[in-house]
Amino acid sequence: MAAMDEIYGNRARIGYTSPPLVTEVFAYDFYRLAPAGVTLALTSLAILDRNKDEVDRSYEASLEAARAMASSGVDLVVLGGVTINLSRGYANADRMLADLSAELGVKVTSSAAAQSKALAALDAKKLVIARPYPQMGEFQLGEYAGRTALGAVAGNTPFREVGGLKRSVALELGRQAMRAYPDADTILFPSPHWPVVDAIEPLERELGVKVVSALQAIVWQALRLTGIHDRIDGFGRLLREL
Repeated sequence: MAAMDEIYGNRARIGYTSPPLVTEVFAYDFYRLAPAGVTLALTSLAILDRNKDEVDRSYEASLEAARAMASSGVDLVVLGGVTINLSRGYANADRMLADLSAELGVKVTSSAAAQSKALAALDAKKLVIARPYPQMGEFQLGEYAGRTALGAVAGNTPFREVGGLKRSVALELGRQAMRAYPDADTILFPSPHWPVVDAIEPLERELGVKVVSALQAIVWQALRLTGIHDRIDGFGRLLREL
């Protein structure tokens, strides 16, 4: 029974600036991974097709959303969207987080930073990137994270439709990625807006590799930055052991 004298998010309130104008999968899977007492404060931005104009608008909108979230009392702000995070260049990405955190008086991280930290924690060295949509000229996260990206496999689903994919798609893309790049030690799924989390543990067990998904990495880093060190089973080594 809920304690009536506790607020929602009594352990941590996590703010997230979600790139897709329509956000569905992220919120659902966040609550599957996060332990009780951790809540999500969500703002949707302007991404439908992931083109340059949408990314440019979303960069500024994400900063305004972060300020609004900080004023509402969240414990941490996560800026979503690797393409948005890195759109002003790799060198600026971490400095922007530090500057915004100092301005707001709240810890600030990003999807790109969370994935970079997760890859480092797992000691990932050779990545293969798996995404369900065609490459659209986005920044290479492997380069930002200081890891070697051997290559990528991609599906043909338009970005605005990825939330409706079956859970089996991620599993098959992961297998395809390792067939294409058998020297990889890590599969990276860089978008948190399609069904991936149920494929993480099966792929790690079946293929003997490390698996990082964007949503898994965001939840992991958000918990650690807010002082929560629960070990969470069922969604890969990152949340279970680190």
